[in-house]
Amino acid sequence: MRVLVVEDNLDLQANIAEYLEHEMDLDFAYSGDQGLDLATTNFYDVIVLDLKLPGRDGIDVCQAYRRAACQQAAIIMLTARDTIEDKEAGFAAGADDYLVKPFSLRELRIRIEALARRPKPQASTKLTVDDLTLDRTRNTVSGPAGSVHLHAKAAQMLELMMENAPDPVASDRIAYALWKDEPPDSGALRTHVYHLRRALAQIGMADRIETVRGKGYALAPERSG
Repeated sequence: MRVLVVEDNLDLQANIAEYLEHEMDLDFAYSGDQGLDLATTNFYDVIVLDLKLPGRDGIDVCQAYRRAACQQAAIIMLTARDTIEDKEAGFAAGADDYLVKPFSLRELRIRIEALARRPKPQASTKLTVDDLTLDRTRNTVSGPAGSVHLHAKAAQMLELMMENAPDPVASDRIAYALWKDEPPDSGALRTHVYHLRRALAQIGMADRIETVRGKGYALAPERSG
């Protein structure tokens, strides 16, 4: 069983690791952005997701994951507040279960195992923003002027930008999604952006990838007229 734990309390991370690492394959993320990157680029049976996180909060991560991931893991939301409003927001965002801090590690294990046995729904393989549609299984992008096949890393970059549009995606976040903790030389990302623009130029959309100085790259809005 593969489980992702998105939690910014390092002591709690360590306790969960010590209790579950002999029974489950665990990955850990400290921030919402890192958690979303891992969740959408890997397969997990269950995601344990804290509500309050640096960067994106748990609600935002849950919503973005439900929109983006082709393989849908079950999600347990963690919160320090036992209010009906918090639970309502979590379930509305796509959480499957709720666990209030402090909690028993044994109870966490029981809930993870129960959720892992549930059938996993499939999300749409296609992602559409304005006039662009990305087929995530075929790595093709289409628009009014036709379609073009993308290399895997170009498709990953475009998917990140489409998921976050119109906001820019930081360069280091894109690099982590492509290469995890072992990025190549500093010019590699610019080279991949260049090739993505060349591919989109084949369908008249090279200008849809914007460089946002000091922030990263963004999917530009559809040009009218």
